[in-house]
Amino acid sequence: MLALRRHQQAWPHWAASSRMHPSSHANLRYTCTIASEVAATARADIGARLTKLKSTELSIIMRSCRLAQGVGKLYKVDALSAFVWASQELALARSLAKRKYRPVKIGTVHKAFIPEEVVSIDIGFRNLAFAHVSRSGKVLAWRRVELLKEATFEPWTLAAIVERFVNEILPVRKAATCTYVIEHQRFRSQGSAAVTNSIMVNNLVEALLYSCLRSIGAHIEAINPTLVSSHWDLSDTSGLLQAAIEQDALSTAPDTAKPAAASKKRASEKKKASEHTDRDGNMKTARIIARMGPILEEQKQITSSQHEAILRVLDMPHPRKRATRAAVIQDIAKLQLKGSQRLSIIRDLKRRLIKKERSISLVQSWIMLFLASAHPHTDVSQAAHLSTPGIAAETWPFSKNMEFADEMARMFCKEKKKDDLCDCLMQAVAWYQWQQNVVDTLDSYGSPLLIEAGDLDKHQ
Repeated sequence: MLALRRHQQAWPHWAASSRMHPSSHANLRYTCTIASEVAATARADIGARLTKLKSTELSIIMRSCRLAQGVGKLYKVDALSAFVWASQELALARSLAKRKYRPVKIGTVHKAFIPEEVVSIDIGFRNLAFAHVSRSGKVLAWRRVELLKEATFEPWTLAAIVERFVNEILPVRKAATCTYVIEHQRFRSQGSAAVTNSIMVNNLVEALLYSCLRSIGAHIEAINPTLVSSHWDLSDTSGLLQAAIEQDALSTAPDTAKPAAASKKRASEKKKASEHTDRDGNMKTARIIARMGPILEEQKQITSSQHEAILRVLDMPHPRKRATRAAVIQDIAKLQLKGSQRLSIIRDLKRRLIKKERSISLVQSWIMLFLASAHPHTDVSQAAHLSTPGIAAETWPFSKNMEFADEMARMFCKEKKKDDLCDCLMQAVAWYQWQQNVVDTLDSYGSPLLIEAGDLDKHQ
């Protein structure tokens, strides 16, 4: 009924356009080829379980598993049924690869869906960062690599550099125990019609990295960086900016009690209204920028306090201030002198600064929590309350705090481009949380028929 063979798995049709790729699991020891009658029965069982849910409940499940949401309950049930069935099949294959001579237990087979390790990569030709994290939360490797000093489009040069990086620097693990999570690159910058050289080179590096990892049979998944940012809520600080925007919207709302203008003056007043709307929009953007200033300064103070506390524990001297951040602030000051047409650019730059500060603060809070347990005699435990965003039961995938080596913490304190190191580590932790959400979905809505068939066929 269930054949286990050593050949490339025939992957479901939905995987090519969603979150996994057909060749990602080619080198698993066991792959499952489900008989048509078993597959139909299992998928019907899963669909019957999901049909009982409301459309909003289906949307919550799909969002927690990082799936694209469509319109209509029927579409959601079909897409989620295919996803649950294929995820169960993968969990069974990994479980059988580990348990060669022991029977498969239904209660524990779904846990095999989560690999033992993940290598998270933040793409960049000048600043490429990766984090190697285990399932228990231990950071095995964490590093930033400079592939190129200047952008180049020479294919043989880029191919040799990426191949050397994969073979000599990047940790190489089997697909059955490790997954490579790669940040999906954008094609536009801030909605601009032009494509810059750096974006094109980053996309080339991403494609070559996929090619090198696929050649060694690695399991690869792409992640949209916007999902990671929204998972950790990095764009705002405690909702203060959003509250300020809503307050400005209420204060500048038009007065509907005023009488309408005469019809013969409609054309001229329409032009004046358009100019008035543009002026109000600029004023609103300027007020938002003014409110972003205190939020950014407050976040900088939190980040600096955390940094000083980590340096005291590690007995490290205080380094010089980062020049890159000062350069960005100077660019903002220059844009402010060029007029109101640059207000939207200033707003986006300050928003990115807030996001960077919050990402650094988040990772530093993880380091501080580990140092507080590893060095209980220090005062870092009292400083841990400065900022611990994102560390909650619903967003933390590990049973305990993350584990860092002291050398990694020292490296992070000395690093000038902390945001790249933070991005790859936050991506790894968020991915583990999404995988745990998938396991919870399998436990609730998966079909036991598939696992029972695999257990019986394995021990016939």
